[in-house]
Amino acid sequence: MCKIKKKIKDLQNIIIYYNYLYFILGKPIISDDRYDYLFNKLKFLENKYLKKININSPTQLVGSRIFQKSILKKHLTPMLSLNNVFNKIDFIKFYSKIIKYKNNNKNINFFCELKFDGIAVNLIYEYGVLKKAFTRGDGLIGEDVTKNIFFVQDVPYCLKGKHFPKIMEIRGEVLMSKKDFFKLNKKYLKFNNNVQFSSARNLASGTLRKKKINKLIKRKLFFICHGFELFNYFKNLDSYYKILMKIKNWGFNVNKNFIFSNSLNNIINFYLNIKNKRSKLKFDIDGIVIKVDSLKLRKKIGYVSKYPKWAIAFKFPSKQKTTKLLNVSFHVGRTGIITPVAHFKSVIISGAVIKKASIYNNNELKKLNLYVGDKLFISRAGDVIPKIIGKKNKQNYNILNKIKFPKKCPSCSYYLKISKDKINYYCTNSLLCIDQITKRLIHFFSKTSFKIKDLGPQVISQLVKKKNFRNPIDFFKLNLEILNSLHNVGKKTSKNILNSLNKFHTISLDKFIYSFGIKGVGQVSSMNLSKYFSSINNLINSTKQDFLKVPGIGKLIAKNLYIFFSKKKNKQIIYNLINKFKINILKNKKKYLNSIFLNKNILITGELKNFSRTEIKNKLEKLGSNVKNSFSKNIDLVIKGKNPGIKLIKSIQNNIKIIDENYLLKKLK
Repeated sequence: MCKIKKKIKDLQNIIIYYNYLYFILGKPIISDDRYDYLFNKLKFLENKYLKKININSPTQLVGSRIFQKSILKKHLTPMLSLNNVFNKIDFIKFYSKIIKYKNNNKNINFFCELKFDGIAVNLIYEYGVLKKAFTRGDGLIGEDVTKNIFFVQDVPYCLKGKHFPKIMEIRGEVLMSKKDFFKLNKKYLKFNNNVQFSSARNLASGTLRKKKINKLIKRKLFFICHGFELFNYFKNLDSYYKILMKIKNWGFNVNKNFIFSNSLNNIINFYLNIKNKRSKLKFDIDGIVIKVDSLKLRKKIGYVSKYPKWAIAFKFPSKQKTTKLLNVSFHVGRTGIITPVAHFKSVIISGAVIKKASIYNNNELKKLNLYVGDKLFISRAGDVIPKIIGKKNKQNYNILNKIKFPKKCPSCSYYLKISKDKINYYCTNSLLCIDQITKRLIHFFSKTSFKIKDLGPQVISQLVKKKNFRNPIDFFKLNLEILNSLHNVGKKTSKNILNSLNKFHTISLDKFIYSFGIKGVGQVSSMNLSKYFSSINNLINSTKQDFLKVPGIGKLIAKNLYIFFSKKKNKQIIYNLINKFKINILKNKKKYLNSIFLNKNILITGELKNFSRTEIKNKLEKLGSNVKNSFSKNIDLVIKGKNPGIKLIKSIQNNIKIIDENYLLKKLK
């Protein structure tokens, strides 16, 4: 069971990382298909093996959390994403579930439209006048793009007609046409050393967040409406299709490619028809969306935390390109696991230049049966694709060109061992393997651990290889002479590193635990360990049985923890950091006396004057509470701020205790 839990945690961490690259940086590194596969795998494992799913799991969030630097605002109602299917069989399963809700032999109508490959946006109107515009964000909070939305075509500032709802949300997609994207990319290539934008979606996303108005005007963006929240304005109209047509008359752009039908065959034919004409459309799409038309029936069918159960995205299969395999390299990870990476002749897919792809493990390598010179099929992602989906059959193989998994570590030439599940090979020479040492130190000084300014992977790599740095203590002995001797490390960078090291005196216990990169111990496990043991001394002197008492810690992780803290070398590093370099590890209070927040599930709605969401979450968790992101009947206490949302209404309806910020401050004191 602990293997499954570790697998779940690893999947959660990697999907959170992919979300960060995709939603925050706009630089995805895996295909949509691969992401969907990993996401669905995680969802399956969580539902099958976990009694309670962590609220911070990607399956419990919509999209990605937004940077704290952004201007964050709440949606009036949650802006959910959609569940996906990729084949006819899975779509029929969805259809069959919905049909079970049929009442009095009345057919259930579906509205089918395009799945636009753009930026999801929520527009808020008051009495027909545009007031605010937000990106989806995490589904509850989005980034304020109101100033820039006025430069997007087909977004009406004042609606046509009379008698509008007091307040309403209009949902849709901001897009850039293929034609305009191609023109911009052609110009960009001339002035940027053959570097180009990866996709129209990424360019649209970046443009919508631009501060310079001239770029907004030049890069022609447009808006297509595909959803709404009208707050019971059309009380007697129980049809998404009919309401959408009325909204269209108010001045919104609604795409003409849709059908309204109750027939399974009609829906499948619509999918096939759109798939065939996809290349002729002026903008990018990646499938169709099928929604139950009746709003009353939607309420009956309901939601899960991330998506509605009454709608589905039926996605198109990936596009492919063919290329030639040049070689396969083998990379050593922080924990010693060896990952093969294929290198091939570059191909351009959706504007991105693809040169390599991960093969994940030896099992995948065996399935592909690769030889140097093979013709590979590379799948198309929405943006960048690091995936081999197959190869052309080839005869007269030259055995010398066969790609084989190495028997020895590519870094230290130590013999590799295979994991118990027969999936991964790994190097056990962790103390002397340069690649493992380097990656462990990169992890130790990363932003989520000991955050030292400008001490990045390139600097750490040079210090390990050239100056024989082997553990964190060596870095606290750094001086200008050593740093200045490194390649591409200037005076400013050197001063930043030394200043940051000298000023670094405090770290939380959970970050301290996480920084050592103990196998199987992620950020959630580190937090649980810090809460349970409260101090580093308690942790170091614990037994395997002590570790097993911590929520989320199984036998394998308990064993890894015990081995790590039992080693004299590791203890010496910890004591040196505390005593010699005066690193103060903040203790977590184990007991919470007279706290109304102890063991309570707490929900926050509205804006607080005295705290950011992160600050109040941290404070409440230190007092023994669990801060939730979404409403459920398990909520014990609701904290109400300014401009509360729908959570407050649900709390009142369910007789849940509600306190305001003044009362909160008194109790915190």
